[in-house]
Amino acid sequence: MQSMLGSWRLTAVLCLTLTSACAHYRVQAPGHAGAPATEPEGEVLWSLAWGLVQEQPRVDNCQDQALAEVTQSTNLGFALISVVTLGIAMPQRVEWRCAKAQPSPGELGSLAHAPQEVR
Repeated sequence: MQSMLGSWRLTAVLCLTLTSACAHYRVQAPGHAGAPATEPEGEVLWSLAWGLVQEQPRVDNCQDQALAEVTQSTNLGFALISVVTLGIAMPQRVEWRCAKAQPSPGELGSLAHAPQEVR
């Protein structure tokens, strides 16, 4: 009985340890601007020296369009790297999706084709 209780505790601690290091944060624009037009692209970015040096993502697939969604993720491996290096090196995965193209402003009609006033 005692060994079974011990194995349940070990299993519970192991599960909590393995799942506690995963985190996902997502920011999405509201409304039409948040409707993504592309599949997610991403890369692993590194923050060094407790955040004093930060790598910037290279978002080159949006062709001057806005970002619809950005997701930042970390996992157990990234957390272990952060702990072992005492926070000197902190990797994280950043993914983004580009927004749909916004229609360009233009003329709706000209004055020559304006409706005539009814008398």
